[in-house]
Amino acid sequence: MTKAWQKRIIFSLGIFLPLFLSSCGWLKREQLRKEGGGNQEVQKREVQKQQVQKQIDYVDKHAQMEIEAGNFQSVVNLYGEVYRKWPQDPNVRSGYIKTLELIKSKGDQAFGRGDFKLAERNYGVLARNWIYFSDLSESLSFTKSLLEKGIKTSRCLFAEEQVSSCLKAGEFRRAIDLCKEMNQKYPQDPTVRNGYIRTLESIKTQGDRAFEKRDFALAGSVYEMLLRDLSSVNHLNGSRSFSKEGLTAKISSCRKVLFEDGLKQYRSGNLNQAISLWKSILTFDPENREIQKAVNLATLQLENLKETR
Repeated sequence: MTKAWQKRIIFSLGIFLPLFLSSCGWLKREQLRKEGGGNQEVQKREVQKQQVQKQIDYVDKHAQMEIEAGNFQSVVNLYGEVYRKWPQDPNVRSGYIKTLELIKSKGDQAFGRGDFKLAERNYGVLARNWIYFSDLSESLSFTKSLLEKGIKTSRCLFAEEQVSSCLKAGEFRRAIDLCKEMNQKYPQDPTVRNGYIRTLESIKTQGDRAFEKRDFALAGSVYEMLLRDLSSVNHLNGSRSFSKEGLTAKISSCRKVLFEDGLKQYRSGNLNQAISLWKSILTFDPENREIQKAVNLATLQLENLKETR
């Protein structure tokens, strides 16, 4: 090799060697930068994971307290807030699903022991909030339609219990109002409609028994109550044992007997008994001017007698 070629080689190495070394240094730094960035990403994910778990622990703790207190809406709110933040986190999703299933289970248990009011409340919370966790429906053991059916059944059974209690206590007006309320909610439901008719028939039977026992004040009040509501139940499909004409005739009979009994007491000088009998007519015929006039006259005579004594 000639000296000229040696000089050229040395010259080339002098130019390219620093460039090569510089390139190697850049590659190494780039590799370190990427490794550092990857570590930062890993650390970031770890921090987020810890934050999520901390939030889940907090929600679990407070949700348990709310469940024990029966505040199921608060429970749904707590988990719903976390789920909106991290909808894809498996721990959040599983915790939310577990909580929703627990609320449903609590409702089923209440239904099983006959606490229909509580059962309706539990099912209602889930149904009202369905829109917020509907994307989890495939992982749930219940559907919205099943919840709505549970609400309706629980509501009807609870109303049935209330009606039965009212009938036993003689609170006929309250019993009718409960049936009317249920019929307005479920006008096409045959079970609700038949229950309404049965209640009216039961009340009519109570009126007939009072009539047979000559408790014409109670009988008249019952018949008048049924007559007043007859127009609102005419749309019910089902046979009734009474009609407007029949109730009107019964009321007229009660009024006649009470008036005549009061008149007998009045003529015998028993003004207090006469007033009491005539006033009992006003409980089911408050607009009767003839009866009101008789009560006023007998009351005035009674006051005059007291003054002369």
